[in-house]
Amino acid sequence: MGILKALVGSRVPERYRKYLDLPPRRASFRYADTRGSRLGDFSLAWQQANDGGSGVYRLQSGREALGARLALIDAAEVSIDIQSYLIRYDISGNLIAKRLIAAARRGVRVRLLMDDALTLGSDDGLTALDGEEGIEVRVFNPFPRQRSRVLSFLLNFNLLNRRMHNKSFTVDNAVTIVGGRNIADEYYQTREDAEFLDEDLLATGRVVDDVSASFDAYWNAREACPVSLLRPEGWSPAAQNAEAARVLAEPKAMFYQRSLRMSFAEDLLVGSVLLHAAEAELISDRPEKVRGILRNGTSRTSRYLQRLVSGAEQEVVIVSPYFVPLRQGVDFLSALVRKGVRVVVVTNSLSSTNHSSVHAAYARYRRPLLRQGIELYELSSALAAKANGLPTTTKFTLHSKLVVVDRTHAFVGSFNLDPRSLFINTEMGLGVASEALASETAVAVCEALPTVAYQLGLDHRERLTWTASAEPGSVVYRSEPEARMLRRLGTRLLGFLPIESQM
Repeated sequence: MGILKALVGSRVPERYRKYLDLPPRRASFRYADTRGSRLGDFSLAWQQANDGGSGVYRLQSGREALGARLALIDAAEVSIDIQSYLIRYDISGNLIAKRLIAAARRGVRVRLLMDDALTLGSDDGLTALDGEEGIEVRVFNPFPRQRSRVLSFLLNFNLLNRRMHNKSFTVDNAVTIVGGRNIADEYYQTREDAEFLDEDLLATGRVVDDVSASFDAYWNAREACPVSLLRPEGWSPAAQNAEAARVLAEPKAMFYQRSLRMSFAEDLLVGSVLLHAAEAELISDRPEKVRGILRNGTSRTSRYLQRLVSGAEQEVVIVSPYFVPLRQGVDFLSALVRKGVRVVVVTNSLSSTNHSSVHAAYARYRRPLLRQGIELYELSSALAAKANGLPTTTKFTLHSKLVVVDRTHAFVGSFNLDPRSLFINTEMGLGVASEALASETAVAVCEALPTVAYQLGLDHRERLTWTASAEPGSVVYRSEPEARMLRRLGTRLLGFLPIESQM
């Protein structure tokens, strides 16, 4: 059965018939044994010195996160596997592409797997990459290319609404990065007008092979379509390659490259990067989730998080940019408070979110959460800009997705606490048992809150309040701060639409 026929069934419009008899894809798998490569030997030595466990490191800033990725590509000797929801045609995307090409030309096998939801502006670049010997690019759950995406989405909603949201970056099956960052400038501190606050974990040791095995499952899934099969007739990569070179030659790109820590891989190999010895576990949904296949109605990521948080005895810190807990989520967190657990939730404010519709769905749960004693914070874009020494016109958006329990266990990944992550998209993350790393993460979040976020409360009439501790006198607002009246009104109207299940 052809790839698109497997995806959309037998009822295919005549214009798409030419896609039904595409040649079968070539299956490929991780190189399990990479001994002999520097990173492979490093990972093996770490396991031998740490009882077969894993080493984990927090990539906190965007610049460090991109520098680590680029340095690891440069250090690769065997293989590079990248899985991402989004890639943009910008400085960060082109820097990574340029180095992937260099790696492939020295004999490294490169596999790049992208979800197809937001590749519209990246098709030519992905096709040019795929044309390089040693690089293969696949897109997951592809949209038809012969008509508008909006029309395709409406006609095939149940299929195309389900997306691969996973993010992993694995080199030589020895070092991996898992977290929330996509491949775009806003995640790496190179845009002057916008920045996404995010978090990744870099890991080495035993857990890396599990990340690679998960990548293989998605790479060889029937939904993963080689981008070469979607290539327009007569297309040439020459113009695309020239444009990419022009972007990287711009003064801003040159300045940004000089600010990156390109010694990261060498620092890692010589022990200058402080890894936390930890029990690390990959938590990843199966690709079949995009077909609506869920065991017991829940995904592996949601079952893991439920078990993790249920075991809390003292504190739970939740950071989720899109937080729509549903009624059962409010009841679940409330039960924790009743047994004496401190519950802290950090999410976006209306001023910082990039999805007003999600904020509209979240807003109806603020009062129930506060009534039950949950501590609720919303990121202030203006305060975050000020704290980072940037103009208040820079829009800051929370994008980190993490949970810390009792400052002993942490989860960092792609999972948002909303219905879309629970039931629709595939997600992944690393669960880490490490008091040092979990405590470091919780302290970093909690200490930053007074300077970058509003704390929500209820006044004597149960009206919402937003307190900005960082402002002189701890200013209290009584309507969505930093948001224009028109946006507040529009978001309130969105709250009446029956779309919560899609948020």
